[in-house]
Amino acid sequence: MKYLQRISIHDKVTFAKVVFAYYILLLLFRWHSSAFLTNIFAQPLQSPGADNAFWLSHIIGFPQYIIQQYWASLLLDISLVVFAIACFFMATKKPVVCIVFIIIYITHRITLESYACSHTKSMAAIFMAFLPFCCSKERNFYLTFEFSRFFLLYIMVASAFFKMYNGMALQPNLFATTLINQHIDVAINQPTNISYQIASILIKYPIIAGISYTALVIVQAFFIIGFFTKKIDIILFILLLCFTISTYLLMRIYNFDIIILGLFLLFSAYNKKHEH
Repeated sequence: MKYLQRISIHDKVTFAKVVFAYYILLLLFRWHSSAFLTNIFAQPLQSPGADNAFWLSHIIGFPQYIIQQYWASLLLDISLVVFAIACFFMATKKPVVCIVFIIIYITHRITLESYACSHTKSMAAIFMAFLPFCCSKERNFYLTFEFSRFFLLYIMVASAFFKMYNGMALQPNLFATTLINQHIDVAINQPTNISYQIASILIKYPIIAGISYTALVIVQAFFIIGFFTKKIDIILFILLLCFTISTYLLMRIYNFDIIILGLFLLFSAYNKKHEH
């Protein structure tokens, strides 16, 4: 445990740099995946989904305008990157920079996801990770920090709860069938894909698939301990990493955005400050 404590982050400035450095890495991944507004410029189809914020945005009309104007799409893409870099250097000094960045981020994500016709739950996780840096007062920063940390715990525990509530966790053998449905396209178009190679083993042995699924649910439920103590936060962070990587390799579910909230489990300045 002492060795794990070495990876803790002990001051707010370092914490801010780690958070925004990780987000910049996510931006690089999105650029590699062609997930910027300029990549879907003039896309005619839109899907606000069931989100009231998306519908309100479309009533106002800014997503429609941005996606039909190449200069506006390009400007928003560039602004997102520029302000992310600016926050890396100034997040703890100029909270207003973070406030402007969050406005740009929300505008960008609403427009992108509306016209990509694909809504990601991780948008909320990234927003919650940026929120503490909008606070100029130290007390407000730590209060918002705690709220963001609890939000991560809620995501994981709620996910485990609904798996049990809906009965999937009680019938883990069905996981093999789920894997078949998730990998039909890969099995046909790219049978050498590593995700399909792993999934094919579990599909062949439903009992092992059931054990794997049960383990994932247990890992998520284990985060409930975080509501009562911070002593195992680093262990929770490691479990979050393992969970994210395993779901990506096994089910091709992208959860890497949630890792940015996992970084809150490493920030121990609050604990150190109040222990002495």
